[in-house]
Order: sequence, then structure tokens, then C-alpha cells
Amino acid sequence: MNNILLIEDNHDVRKNIADRLSAEGYAILEANGGFSAITYLERYLPDLVICEIIMPGMNGFDVYKIMFNYLHINKIPFIQFTAKSGVDKHNLKIINVKNFTFPAGNERNLISFITTYFSKSAIKTESI
Repeated sequence: MNNILLIEDNHDVRKNIADRLSAEGYAILEANGGFSAITYLERYLPDLVICEIIMPGMNGFDVYKIMFNYLHINKIPFIQFTAKSGVDKHNLKIINVKNFTFPAGNERNLISFITTYFSKSAIKTESI
């Protein structure tokens, strides 16, 4: 089973995505923002991190930078997503992460992307 850390500040969106991923057989660890995500990442190493870009306090770019620069976790795939428009595409290229933008209420595309990712990469999980 693949373990996914899902970081999303909107409770309803987070629960919807988590429920859909759980139904696909993934183990989901939920974080309601960047600060709680960093706390989880200090203790657990998921197989994939999915992070909302636009969040109050610590946004998705900040989470990625802390993961990479301070926690030195650079081998975990990191997907940033947003249901909002106007995301700075240039900034996404600078930090070189997978970007996936989907319309609000259409998490199906995100789930499909993740399922395809795991099937193509055949990630082997380790116990955490």
C-alpha cells in the first residue's frame, strides 16, 4: 500500500480527496496546513506528498522548501495542486515540482494522475 501525505487547508476538499484516494487503496495521512505537514514529515516518510499551493500561514512552496532544504527529504515525490486560478507558473518551474491544477470540485483528475503515477513508477513501500 502506498502512503500519501495530503496537505490541504480546506476541510471539505481534503476529506473528499482523502476519501477518494482511500477508496483506491492508498493510506492517507491528512494535514490541515503547512505547519502540521512539517510535523508529520519530521516523523514519517510517505511515498508521495500532495500539497495545496495556496494556504494561509505556510503555502505549498514553503512546505516544499522546508522539506528539501531543512529536512533534506528530496527523494519523496511532491505534487502541488490548486483549485484556484492565477498560480505563478514561473515559480513552479523554479522549484521543479510536479504541478497539477484542477477545477474546484473535479478531484477526479488529481486521483487519476496519482493512480497513473504509482502504476508507472511502481513505488515499493517501506514500513514507517
